[in-house]
Amino acid sequence: MAAKPPESLIKGVEHVAIATTDPQKLADWYIQNLNFAPLLDTGTTVYIRSPNSVILEFVKADHSPSKPRIRDAGLRHIAFAVDDLEAAHAQLKSAGVDFEPAPVLLPGMRLLFFRDPEGNYLHLIQRDASLL
Repeated sequence: MAAKPPESLIKGVEHVAIATTDPQKLADWYIQNLNFAPLLDTGTTVYIRSPNSVILEFVKADHSPSKPRIRDAGLRHIAFAVDDLEAAHAQLKSAGVDFEPAPVLLPGMRLLFFRDPEGNYLHLIQRDASLL
């Protein structure tokens, strides 16, 4: 049996990095469409923060990204929690965001998948209060 790591080992996810050919352009899309705020721009890396302090880092890619498929190996999506799935969906659709055709319904949660301008999978998630 493996030893349990100390509770102070991991405090939480500090940030998620996304490699992109144009860090500022992709960061701006998240700012304009997903309510993130600018945090830091180093010239080659742009950091932005969500209202609940999730940080995304956009780093300069060495080459153009390929569009991943949802079940390809590796990190596959970022989920954004919302209180009102329909309102968030309507707001993003009015801004020109294209969604997968139908919501995914799972026990205690509803999801809507979409992609950012570079093809990275994202989704909105609304969980039942009993699961929080």
